[in-house]
Amino acid sequence: MAPSPLQQRRTHNTLLFQKLLNLRDGASPFTLVLDTLEQSGGPVVREFARRAKISKSKITFISFSTLRKKIPYEIDAFISTRGKSLAALRKEIVALLPAPLTGPPSAAANLTNNLYSLASTHSQHLSSFLSLLLVGPQISLLATYHSDIPLSSQSSTGPYAPDPLTTLTYLATAILIISSLPQVLARKRARDKSLQEPVFGLQEGREGILVSLSDKNEEERGVVVNMEIRRRSGRGVVENFVILPPSPSSSPPRGLVLSEVMLLDDHPLYASTLSVLGVAVKGGQGEEEVETTFNLGLTEKQKRDREGVVLPYFDAQRDGGAAGPGEGGRILYDMGAEDREDFDDEEDEI
Repeated sequence: MAPSPLQQRRTHNTLLFQKLLNLRDGASPFTLVLDTLEQSGGPVVREFARRAKISKSKITFISFSTLRKKIPYEIDAFISTRGKSLAALRKEIVALLPAPLTGPPSAAANLTNNLYSLASTHSQHLSSFLSLLLVGPQISLLATYHSDIPLSSQSSTGPYAPDPLTTLTYLATAILIISSLPQVLARKRARDKSLQEPVFGLQEGREGILVSLSDKNEEERGVVVNMEIRRRSGRGVVENFVILPPSPSSSPPRGLVLSEVMLLDDHPLYASTLSVLGVAVKGGQGEEEVETTFNLGLTEKQKRDREGVVLPYFDAQRDGGAAGPGEGGRILYDMGAEDREDFDDEEDEI
């Protein structure tokens, strides 16, 4: 049996996301990871780094706010941006990259931990600086941007200039929006009950310390990734995935264990039992069983009474109709005594 169009789309999007994570065949020259203060994009960046190390790609880490000893994965080169001009920084980065057309696709990956500093101080040079880093088709740039940190007023170049986030989303060939899995599940449970979706973090409008929704529940570990890949034709592929981090108990060689990737709709807690108006649908081995607060079935007496009801047009549908072939579909109706009292000849003539 041929797969349905929905199954084909789901399989295609999953393979496309795996291809993006593996940095294969130049799937995306510039991938932008948008995270928040509550949910960091670190798990996704670590997954990129693990897969790049397995494929023996060279990783260059461009640090705007992270010390080298704080990087949780192995890198080949570390570049600090502290106290350097954009021209000197670009020269140092390009010197560590392979020459164009001398290596296989995705032979090098540039990981930028946070573009907020660059966007707040050199927003007018953001487009030109990132474009010059892609010196060849074998280079892949992965950058992280905190989308909920407001920029200072000095970052604007003019009243008609686009903000840095608009510029980054325009330049990116792939955008990964990171969300917290517990928060996505909480919103899903509210929608299933026709309740207002809860808000978290800065959207709550509370003063004080920002506390994210914790994932102490082992079943809710992971992050939700909204993937948008822009093709050369201009069409975009959008899909939601869940990246489940490897279990802490697992200890494979060199610690290079990959995370589990699945569609959000396939997550056991997201595709939970349907609960609408007190109806719970459970998938059994045989036919589906429906449990309700009211009885939908008929008793034997009700079934016999239903079979004994003769509708006014029942005889007209039998054997081509009462008047023979060609007369089927006539409604047979005999006027009763009560109907004759309400019948008016004058109204009938009108």
